[in-house]
Amino acid sequence: MRTTLFWRTFLLIAGLVVACLLIMLELVRAFDPAPAEQTLAWEIASVVNLTRSGLVSAQPERRRQLLSALAREEGVRVLPLETFDRTEPIPGRRSESLLARLHQLLGPGTRLAASVNGDRGLWVSFDIDGDPYWLGLEGSRFDRHLGPPWITMLVVAAVLALVGALVLASPLSKPLANLARALDQISRGEVPRPLAESGTPEIAALNRRFNRMATELAQLESDRAVALAGISHDIRTPLTRLRMEIELSALGPDEKRAMNADIERIDRIVGKFTEYARVVAEPGLARRPVEVMVAETIDGALAGYQARREAGLLAVRTSVPADLAWRGDPVDLERMLGNLLENAVRHGNTPGTERTDLLIRARRVAGGLELVLSDRGPGVPAAERERLLRPFSRIEDERSEVGGSGLGLAIVARLAARYGGVCELDIAPDGGGLAVSLRLPDAPRR
Repeated sequence: MRTTLFWRTFLLIAGLVVACLLIMLELVRAFDPAPAEQTLAWEIASVVNLTRSGLVSAQPERRRQLLSALAREEGVRVLPLETFDRTEPIPGRRSESLLARLHQLLGPGTRLAASVNGDRGLWVSFDIDGDPYWLGLEGSRFDRHLGPPWITMLVVAAVLALVGALVLASPLSKPLANLARALDQISRGEVPRPLAESGTPEIAALNRRFNRMATELAQLESDRAVALAGISHDIRTPLTRLRMEIELSALGPDEKRAMNADIERIDRIVGKFTEYARVVAEPGLARRPVEVMVAETIDGALAGYQARREAGLLAVRTSVPADLAWRGDPVDLERMLGNLLENAVRHGNTPGTERTDLLIRARRVAGGLELVLSDRGPGVPAAERERLLRPFSRIEDERSEVGGSGLGLAIVARLAARYGGVCELDIAPDGGGLAVSLRLPDAPRR
């Protein structure tokens, strides 16, 4: 599975930041090779030795002043060590390492405590001329040297780096995500909202060109729809006059029937032009979505072919639950069914016969409807199936002998895209022929 641009950018930035943190950590450790416990032990031992030397060398009457000065200016306190003193050990394994190093520097009898008789700090035992004492330091010394371990700090830094990478990667991928959504809208026949022409110069230029392209495509589609509607209207008027003249002419019945068939064929093509223009002119849902009973809609569409069914020219089998419902515009579903039935009747005759054997299946799928119409006709080559869903596309084989406008399947595909669905052509599962599959998600509730 390919990684998206957002995650690739995110991982790249996060990896660079984490690598920089690791390099900085190694540099710090290289310039300060001594462990933190060793450094703190040296500092405590130096304070203890200096304090002991100062007290021993000071005159007895000046020792009290020296102790006051140490407490006031250095935060160093000296108290007698009594056997009944209440002490609290320093938690953590790092304090054990510190105490072991103090034993090496100050002697094996050195004690370490976090509080003495409720007075918190960093307390270390020492002796002066054989008398035991406590030397108290500020607890911040311990926290400064033996605070959170470097692993903890590295994890915190890595989390911050990931959050920063997320913030940096989002502005890079968001414009592309917006562009992808707009392209999806165009593929469904909708007019997308203009993209923001701000941000970095490259993104702004890309959005500006896309907006111009979307506007020109919408205008081109609108102009084509208007032209088709106008041409269709202008053609149908003389067709009506031709019908009347044929009926009033002295031609024979066979000649009149052939000429009327040609006019009907032209009229059907003109009707497809008009229908396609109407679909293009309505890029979104024209009506409020309702619950459409699929079985009833299929029965209504088949009612127009009752004469062919009675004459044995159309055999229809259906597999549709009676309570199957789909939320959308019933007119759109009727248009799709009408075009699919017409396509099957005109092009899907079973080889060697004049009969169309049609199977209609429908079922409920996740969030929508799946509708499949399959015949036993000559089918469609695999290389031509996708092209047939585009306007004015036809194939020159046995399915196109009766001609057509090349708009029926394009209208179905465009109506399906209006709901975010798809129309696909495939081989019919029962004996060849063409299977047209429609997947129509439910329209969102307004």
